[in-house]
Amino acid sequence: MFLKVDIKSVCIEENALKICEIKTPLNIEICDLIGCRLCEEPPSFLSSLFGSSPYLSIRYISKGENYRWTAETVQVTGSKEECGALENRINDKIGQEKNRPKKLGVFINPIGGNQSSLSIYSSVISPLFKEANISCDVLVTERSKHMIDLANSFDTTSVDGLVVMGGDGTLLEVFNTLLTRVQKEANLDYDQPTCKLKPLEIPIGIIPTGTGNGVAKGLYGNIDVVTAALHIIRGRTRYNNVQALYTGGKLASFSSVIVAVGLFSEMMFHTERQRWMKKARYVFVPLHLLLFKKQRLFNAKLTIYHKNRNSLDGAEPTEWEDAVQLEGKRLWGVVSFSGDHTQAGDGEGNYVAMLRNGPQNSDFSLLVYSEAGRLPFLNHFFQLITLSKSAFEKDFLSAYTVHGYKVKIINDDEALDPNSEEAEISRILDVDGELVTFEDGEYEVWNHLQVLKFYTSI
Repeated sequence: MFLKVDIKSVCIEENALKICEIKTPLNIEICDLIGCRLCEEPPSFLSSLFGSSPYLSIRYISKGENYRWTAETVQVTGSKEECGALENRINDKIGQEKNRPKKLGVFINPIGGNQSSLSIYSSVISPLFKEANISCDVLVTERSKHMIDLANSFDTTSVDGLVVMGGDGTLLEVFNTLLTRVQKEANLDYDQPTCKLKPLEIPIGIIPTGTGNGVAKGLYGNIDVVTAALHIIRGRTRYNNVQALYTGGKLASFSSVIVAVGLFSEMMFHTERQRWMKKARYVFVPLHLLLFKKQRLFNAKLTIYHKNRNSLDGAEPTEWEDAVQLEGKRLWGVVSFSGDHTQAGDGEGNYVAMLRNGPQNSDFSLLVYSEAGRLPFLNHFFQLITLSKSAFEKDFLSAYTVHGYKVKIINDDEALDPNSEEAEISRILDVDGELVTFEDGEYEVWNHLQVLKFYTSI
């Protein structure tokens, strides 16, 4: 929306900028102002005769349906002195917003998703940050795993926050590196699941340009890049929980989205080997496995832990109840994800609410799959993408809220060639879209409370 008004219709109050004397008056909160600058009309024949007319361009955040935000413009006309004075007053107000970042470190994965991160940054994100008077240190990956090196060598004290342009996998590389570094600097025994982790204090924003953008959707309600940038500009933050994966007596990885074994890790294994198909592989591979491949069932001992009921609310519990042990049941997959599935509904707002409620308690969701018919599971698979309530109401699915769990795969096929593809698949996990190997057929996953800070206003 573009609006042109006279300077006499603009009024600055303590917490808002008001524009009156128009059909629909505007009341813009100061925290929703992006920036303003004094401009002049471009040169023309009339301006050469009568002089150019100054105006003040005010950019602000407009909040629409489905959590979508846009950057809109008000053009204020008046004398150069009047416009300059108003510019100073507005920028002074914006400068008093303490949460706003002034300098950001931007990590860009140029080959993620549609390989459009660089063009999106230059054409959309960078102009918005400039309008908000935010300077940026930009780092671009040049090879596989380069993001880990960039994050590990980056001085986080030199910026107010970080921005990751990519998907869930790129984000995982950044916060895995930085969160582990924080634990090392604090001399914590982070390989122990009971270790209380030190939070990563620097906030992270995500511009969703990857293939999987689950974290961004949970933070911003959608995967619109402008919406994400405006949340970052606004500067509000929230701490989120993380899952931590342990195997072989050590921390193997953190996770902000999903840890999965069985069907879902098999899907990711084959998806990684079909990169030539680009984004189409994320549709073709699941459909091929679900419709034409034999189900790869496995035996496992699964131990589920809940928070001790006697522990105080908000306190990190020190004891655990061994709630459930499942043995002798052939499984198709075990999946855990951040968020509370009991809060799921059938709309976009419920999706956001479910993921937003996760940091408020110590539990996360665990899904255990037994053998299922192809078509019923295919229906479930597409429901799961939106995390709708009906996705969790299936006969072949047992859903739990847990604080931790352990999985031990029971190998019932001693004749399996250890170098075969099937053996390799049986040893891997899908962690936020990345493949992680677990040792000796065992791993455990525990929730750690409020250790990652993200830019978000919802």
